[in-house]
Amino acid sequence: LETNTVLFEISKPPHSEMPVKDRDVSAGRFVRYQFTPAFLRLRNVGATVEFTVGNRPLNNFRMIERHYFHDHLLKSFDFDFGFCIPNSCNTCEHIYEFPQLSESTGESCFKHQ
Repeated sequence: LETNTVLFEISKPPHSEMPVKDRDVSAGRFVRYQFTPAFLRLRNVGATVEFTVGNRPLNNFRMIERHYFHDHLLKSFDFDFGFCIPNSCNTCEHIYEFPQLSESTGESCFKHQ
């Protein structure tokens, strides 16, 4: 955050010709991150999320983000966007404060990549 360094960028893949009935509806719901050990030494990170809404209104939109190491929950975030206008492109920015990890957990994260 202090250096304005981009650590990663992800985006939705281009439109697929695959029929809707054959698509995995959960495919875009999960992201796997892989970072260097230096990443764990950061204190906070800013993130910009952009999402689009289809042709129907979206009521009570909520995004839950959870960060795990193996089965251990490291951090959980719960974002409530409320109502989203049809056919809109929306952007929100978040500042994440990193959880304090024990030295052994931090080392273990990178031994198991």
